[in-house]
Amino acid sequence: MECVSGWRSCPNRSAHCGQTGIHLLGLRYWPPKLSTDVGRSNRRLLVKYDPRHMARIFVRRPSGNFVEARYADLTLPSVTLHEAVAARRALLAKGRQEINTRAIVGTAIAQRELVDAATRKTAAVRRGGRKAQNERGWPLSLSLDCSFLDEPAVPALAKHLRG
Repeated sequence: MECVSGWRSCPNRSAHCGQTGIHLLGLRYWPPKLSTDVGRSNRRLLVKYDPRHMARIFVRRPSGNFVEARYADLTLPSVTLHEAVAARRALLAKGRQEINTRAIVGTAIAQRELVDAATRKTAAVRRGGRKAQNERGWPLSLSLDCSFLDEPAVPALAKHLRG
């Protein structure tokens, strides 16, 4: 979904465009096309965003047109809204006083890498379990422990089962 083509389905919030740009959910954006409007008005502007791609937002100018704004630090990768909120909560729980865009995005990426590593490890364990076989070549999930058939108490049954 591109917010440009589907404005009605994008969430929106209001934000103030101050001297340092637009602050939305702890993330700082700089809209170059709004540089003439920065700090001029105390009115809050309507901001639309895609929760799956928070690196850019769309800001409604006082004239009514929407313009794109990106992170103030263009070197940062995009995070989702869920990742940004979770990272902000984690930083607050650690007692961080200064929470900025770089700290939020850095924490979100670290959390994403943790989840990805755990997912890869789980998948490897699952794949490893399916490939393991017993001495007869059967997958372990399908093999049975038949060692009891060698017991002297059940020779007739063992003879019958082994053919």
